Amino acid sequence: MQEIRKNIIQGAAIVLAALVLGIFMVCTVKTLKSYDDTVTVRGLCEKEVPADRAVLRISYSAQDNDLADLRRTLEDNDKVIISILKQAGFTDDEIKYTSARINDRYDGYYTSNITYRYGANQTINVFTSKMDLVGKLQNSIDADLLKKDIISSTYATFEYNGLNEIKPAMIAESLKNARSAADEFAKNSGSEIGKMRTASQGYFEIDDLDENTPQIKKVRVVSTVEYYLK
Repeated sequence: MQEIRKNIIQGAAIVLAALVLGIFMVCTVKTLKSYDDTVTVRGLCEKEVPADRAVLRISYSAQDNDLADLRRTLEDNDKVIISILKQAGFTDDEIKYTSARINDRYDGYYTSNITYRYGANQTINVFTSKMDLVGKLQNSIDADLLKKDIISSTYATFEYNGLNEIKPAMIAESLKNARSAADEFAKNSGSEIGKMRTASQGYFEIDDLDENTPQIKKVRVVSTVEYYLK
């Protein structure tokens, strides 16, 4: 009789242990499943900023049958252009140029079809942060040089180098917009947003505002965030 009672107690203990283990496993599975429910959203941040650096390129060509005369022409033209740039307000440190590219047109061509044996191409660059001067000069310098018998082509490119200053605020804004998108998803799906699971910041893109406004830049970043749902 005592042995039967002992067996009953052991059996009840085993059943109870199995029941507790089963309840624990069910709770664990539900918890793990809740961590499988996630939503991935993207947050966009865009900002328009003025360019803070420009490269002004002034190019021209010259030709002659005498190499020494061609070099003198190049030297004279360079002096005229540099004089105009300095009068506009640019300094020697901002004006950069190298020797012109000179080619001998008799090399590989029929000489009977060539008027001038030597041709040269020269480009004078201005690297500056004086955006107002660039804007004024690029619209007038070609006409001014034409009056001095120099046919030139002037082109300006604009850059923005202040990304590090605006990057933290833009990242924060993109994450805020991502959270707003996640909250909207949770509202529509009858769930709640939990903790952030993963987050990745996209590359910052800097483009011209449009083809007619290169001096204004559009900075763009997209952050991708994954949240747990509960």
